[in-house]
Amino acid sequence: MSDRNRRAILRAVGDVALIAGAAQALIERRSVAWRETASILSAADVTFANFEMALPLGESERVAPDVSPDLIGVSAALDPFLEAGVDVVALATNHIMDWGVEGLADTLAQFRERGVETVGAGMSLDEAVRAVVIERAGLKIGFAAFTPEQRWTAGPDRPGAAPLRFELVRKALEGMGDADVRIISLHWGLEMSSYPTPEDRELARRIAGAGADLILGHHPHVIQGVEQLDGTHVVYSMGNFIFDINAGRVEHGFDPEDLRSAYMIEVELDASGVARLRTVPIWLDDDGIGGVAAGDRGERIAERVESCSEQIEEGAVGVWEHAGGTLVRHKLKCMRVSLRDGGIRFVFSELKRVRMRHFKLLWGYIVGRLRRDGGGAR
Repeated sequence: MSDRNRRAILRAVGDVALIAGAAQALIERRSVAWRETASILSAADVTFANFEMALPLGESERVAPDVSPDLIGVSAALDPFLEAGVDVVALATNHIMDWGVEGLADTLAQFRERGVETVGAGMSLDEAVRAVVIERAGLKIGFAAFTPEQRWTAGPDRPGAAPLRFELVRKALEGMGDADVRIISLHWGLEMSSYPTPEDRELARRIAGAGADLILGHHPHVIQGVEQLDGTHVVYSMGNFIFDINAGRVEHGFDPEDLRSAYMIEVELDASGVARLRTVPIWLDDDGIGGVAAGDRGERIAERVESCSEQIEEGAVGVWEHAGGTLVRHKLKCMRVSLRDGGIRFVFSELKRVRMRHFKLLWGYIVGRLRRDGGGAR
């Protein structure tokens, strides 16, 4: 087959969490949106999704007590989800180890039993960072996935998610061998922020230089833009795809429309990499199931994607200020609700999870407020 004839369509979606109402809607097959979306996804040559939560079975025990009981992956919803013809899932997320080693093993086993490739997590560091290469329409397409280093990332003798270190990403790209297309999935960025950080943009540029053709981002749970860096398409965040925003404390302090607005990407691949990329607006229904957004809503989401893409550079400059304000409001509301409901343990668990980046967010928020207040005084 000539290079001209070797073309494949990839469709990729953002955060998938088979939890609460979303899981139940899939199990009961009551979602009209899902029937249409599953049909669209299954028509692609390759379908990719970021899989947010572990899927524990009977023997697993929760090792993340600070996580809301609603944020539990429901294994019974897996088969209805896979009716969308999903080929590859990224497991490099901050929730993959919520149920410990057993929960990770359960998750890996359930996907593998169904013939779905997994990237980004494993029972060892080597397994977590290992790339997979699949062949579709005469093209070899490589995938690997990573998330910033934290307590849930893998080590030499520790199961977990693939840690986001540039040398490991480069090793995974090299491990794709003679793949025609190299795709890196990154669980990165700041939650609920509309723009990537300058640090993430620089990392994306380095990964592009190392040979990635496409970078697929997720974790912010809201729309971020798309850009090309040195010829590599970078999709910073597609938003949620299957996610019950009413579960746990997810929605506190955030605009529900932001959490329910998302996009799918459709990518035409050829022997040189990415020939064409377009975004498809997605809206999550009341159960948290993503469907193609039409009419005025679809236009608003498309305009949002375009706006975020056009303003990436400007938005990145002020991202710590913007994200700091958003997350401060979220955490304060979570704590107020927890105290009201008697959940004092959650408050202490949140304080134990404070990291240096949270101080940076708080500082950005304070500086932004002072700048605005000072401007108003003048």
